[in-house]
Amino acid sequence: MDKNDFIKAMEEMLAVAKTNGNQISMEELLDYFSDVPMNEETRKLLFDTFEEAGVRVIGYEAEKKNETKEENTPKEKKESEVVSFYQEEVARLDLPDEETQKQLLREWLEGEGDQEQIIESLLPAVMEIAEKHKEKGVLYADLIQEGNIGLLEAMYSFDGSDAEEFLRYTAGKIEDAMLDSIAEQRGADSVGEQMAIKANRLDEASLHLTKELGREPKAEELAEYLHMTVEEVKDIMKISLDAISVMETDITMKK
Repeated sequence: MDKNDFIKAMEEMLAVAKTNGNQISMEELLDYFSDVPMNEETRKLLFDTFEEAGVRVIGYEAEKKNETKEENTPKEKKESEVVSFYQEEVARLDLPDEETQKQLLREWLEGEGDQEQIIESLLPAVMEIAEKHKEKGVLYADLIQEGNIGLLEAMYSFDGSDAEEFLRYTAGKIEDAMLDSIAEQRGADSVGEQMAIKANRLDEASLHLTKELGREPKAEELAEYLHMTVEEVKDIMKISLDAISVMETDITMKK
C-alpha cells in the first residue's frame, strides 16, 4: 500500500467510524491495514491518529490505562482544581427534580418564572455534555465555559413555548458551542465529528417524528423540530448518505 492509498484508506475508515457513532475497534483497524507492516509504535500511532480525529478506538483505552501514568502537570492539576470547584458549587445548589424542572420551565416560557433558577437547573446538563467531549483538545473547564455560553444563547434565542422542545434545543446549543471550540483548536479533523453528531440528532428526530406522524417526516418538518434551516438538514442528509456509500463500498471490496 503506497502513501496515497494509505491516506485514502484512513479517510475511508474515518468515514466508516463516524457512521458508527464515532467509534471503531482495534481489530477492525488492524484487519483493514493488514497489508501495512506495523510494529508496536506504528500501531500506537495509527490508533492515536483516529482518537485525535475524535474517533474512539475500542480496546485501545485499556492498553493506555495499563501504561505507566505520568505525574500530573501543573496545567492538569489546575484543571482538576477548577473542575472540582465547579462540581462542588453545582452540588450545593438546590436543584429541582425532572418534573419540577419542567414545571419551572413552563412558567418561565410563559413569562412568569425565575431565569436564574432555570439556568441553575440546567448546569448539570452542561457538565454531562462536557463529559462526552473531554480529552479532545480542549480543557474540561473550558468546555464547561463554552457550554454555559451556549446555554445562555439558547435561553435568549428560543422562541417556542414547549418545555420538552426547549430542553432539546438547549442541549443542541450547548453541544454546538463545545464542538465549535474543539473545532477551533483542532481544525478540520473535528468538522467530520460535528457532522456525525448532527447526523445522530437528525436520526433521532426522524425516528421520533415517524412515530408521531405515522410516516417519514419531510425535510421541512425535521428542520422545524431541530431548529435548523431546511438547507442544513439536506446537507446533513447528503453527508450521511455519502458516508454510508463509502462504508458499503468498503464492505463490498472486502467480500
